Amino acid sequence: MVRFVKLLLFLLLMPSILPGQKIDSALLKYNPGDLDKVVVAGPRSLSAAPTGEQPVAGDILRKLIEKAGRKEQKIINQLLAIGEERKIIDLQKIDKKLGQINIAGLVNLYHNLKSLRIKKFDLSRIDEIKGVLANLDKSLQQFKGSPKEYGDLSFFAGLTRDQLANVAQSPIEKQNLRFNALNNYNETIKSLAQATDKGSQEKVADASERVVTLQEPFGEIVPIAPKKGAGKVFITSDYGVRIHPVKKSRRFHSGVDLAGWKCKGWKVHSIGPGRVVKSGWETGYGYVVIVSHDIDGRQYFSRYAHLLKKDRLKTGTLVKAKDVVGYCNNSGVSTGSHLHFEVREGSYSGKTLDPKEYLPDIAILK
Repeated sequence: MVRFVKLLLFLLLMPSILPGQKIDSALLKYNPGDLDKVVVAGPRSLSAAPTGEQPVAGDILRKLIEKAGRKEQKIINQLLAIGEERKIIDLQKIDKKLGQINIAGLVNLYHNLKSLRIKKFDLSRIDEIKGVLANLDKSLQQFKGSPKEYGDLSFFAGLTRDQLANVAQSPIEKQNLRFNALNNYNETIKSLAQATDKGSQEKVADASERVVTLQEPFGEIVPIAPKKGAGKVFITSDYGVRIHPVKKSRRFHSGVDLAGWKCKGWKVHSIGPGRVVKSGWETGYGYVVIVSHDIDGRQYFSRYAHLLKKDRLKTGTLVKAKDVVGYCNNSGVSTGSHLHFEVREGSYSGKTLDPKEYLPDIAILK
């Protein structure tokens, strides 16, 4: 609920910015100069709070505040009452501006999109999202001459189509949604390319990542490539319980080890598109690169371990399938040069998956 209060107060004071993807980062940034559009002249002090609660003017504001909990409603009402009494906030101007961009509808859309991953087949929720998307598309036509607003709206329309594609029942519908999501994301990148505020830069970065992710394959790639004439790659230690080569005790092996003859220095490739979320030292793993992949609404993390210290990709780097992320070595707890490769779901410390499901057939050395 704290995030909701922040979002609501932000929307009350910010007439032109529309919701983006990260409610606690990209959304909560604003330019103080923009407050002049909704703030009227008057004292700037909020020190003396009125006693008791006062009703908030404006039908749209009331509907929006109803979505908060009782404690949050009280806080918001008090802040607005103070602001109006001190002539800092003009509620009629705010309500008029909110009516123009249908903030209440967009707040609903944000919550509905967020819940799609949990309630994928709630048809009424999906129909509601599609209805708001149609209104977003109409708004896009109105803001074509305003790069900032057009870029923000394009990003949100792309995000909406992106999420709807993950739950689409028809392959044709899924394909069409992703095609149009790509168009929305590309419009976001084009429209916000010159913007310098952090919120716009985050949207451009997220849109760029999705453009790559939606067009690149995931899996069926051998993540380590032999040098020319060096021979084949083998799985030298499989996923599951094994005798640890150093500890000499039975332990669960969370990935597969891949190696070949004199594999030190071989290139290590990402198995799919995504973004590097960690690049550095991990106990036992040595130098690692971890890549986050958002595939069909599911979050995967691929880990490439025991790498050479230098020439690793830096955290934040956007990668395509087959991009080189580092080089094979034997850093960390290792008896020789090899690549330890993992796939996890949810987070890079989350549930492990058998990596062989995402690799082509590779011979296992017994």
